Amino acid sequence: MTPVSRRRRPAATIALKIVCALTVLAASAAQADVITLSNGRVIEVDRTWYEGNQLRYEKDGAAFGIPRRLVARVEHGSPLPPNPDVRRAKQELATGHAAEAVRLLTVAIARGDQSPEALYLLVEAHLACGDPLAARTAAEQGLKLQPQDARLHALRGDALLASGERLAAELAYRRSAQIHPDPEVARKLNELTPPPPAALPPIGAQLCIRYDGSVNEPLGAQVLAALGDAFAEYERHFGTVLTQPVTVVLQTGTEFQADTRNPEWAGGINDGTIRAPVGGLERVTPGLLRVLRHELAHSFVTAATGGNCPTWLQEGIAEWLEGADAAHDDAIVVAALREQRVVSLLALDSGFRHLSAADATLAYAESHSAVAHILRTRGEPGLKRLLAALGDGLPMEEAFVVALADSYTEFHRSWTGHLLANAPH
Repeated sequence: MTPVSRRRRPAATIALKIVCALTVLAASAAQADVITLSNGRVIEVDRTWYEGNQLRYEKDGAAFGIPRRLVARVEHGSPLPPNPDVRRAKQELATGHAAEAVRLLTVAIARGDQSPEALYLLVEAHLACGDPLAARTAAEQGLKLQPQDARLHALRGDALLASGERLAAELAYRRSAQIHPDPEVARKLNELTPPPPAALPPIGAQLCIRYDGSVNEPLGAQVLAALGDAFAEYERHFGTVLTQPVTVVLQTGTEFQADTRNPEWAGGINDGTIRAPVGGLERVTPGLLRVLRHELAHSFVTAATGGNCPTWLQEGIAEWLEGADAAHDDAIVVAALREQRVVSLLALDSGFRHLSAADATLAYAESHSAVAHILRTRGEPGLKRLLAALGDGLPMEEAFVVALADSYTEFHRSWTGHLLANAPH
């Protein structure tokens, strides 16, 4: 029996299919994002976004993370065509018609245009209209979408400065400079913080003090003594991680703020300097001591992790070392759990500065309660392993598994389960 021969496909059909396949591949490549790492390696991915200290990306249906400090640049494929309303608003703003620019930009953003250009222009237009409160609101709304946008932080600083909030403006500019150094932001910072007088001699090559405002040497000596005790205590917890002296700037012309759970405090923790408003104080009060211990804790955690630390862990450790009441914070979290208001720790990775006062209170309570659970279940050695893993550059999800043998999800279940099981009914 003669076998039936298979019908050959026409060469034209095969060629057409190859062309179609190549077209699909080319379109996919055109839309891809390209990540270039600081070591020169290039990764092509489907999409990218920032979460806290990480660049997150999606590839072949799976999500991954890279420490931001290892990323040289990200190139986005196939940008959207410019929005005609945004283009027209830019022209209106350039010709002095700021109110019309605000109207056009408000409409564009309401219709879903959340491009950086639209967000920048809206803040600038509100400032040009002489409305710094609206400009600040617009910048903060933009930062909820783009929390690592250096220009939005700088524009928020412009709005705060226009409102007369110099300290908050300084913190906003410093946050912008941390993300991406810019000469114009540096100039604004220099105008806000003129060079301080020469530092007093450091104590034990660990701490040195400067004054922003009038000099108060008796208060400065008390601050150094209090911080010296805290420094020795923290070295017992973390080891010798700080190799350079910590500069403490006493802002004698700025009124003292005892509340370290104010969202504004969370903005300037990693630039190597402790800034403490001490206006009106003549001695180290219990409130000032809490502030100093809290801020020094940030210096230690930043040094231990190389800056690769999510905000919730930074703040939780600082609250623990400050001496905050863990039982009180556990109760706040339990109440939020019962009302289904608890935010996942992953969502708190990138900062608290844009939270309302009520949401910030809960975020700090969650952070402290979660750190207390790490200490309860793994002890200080477990916490030190977690900081060491972060110091090695691991993303937080991986560091959790390596240091604590737990995933974020498993830890959240263990932590909240413990709180609910031990809470009074």
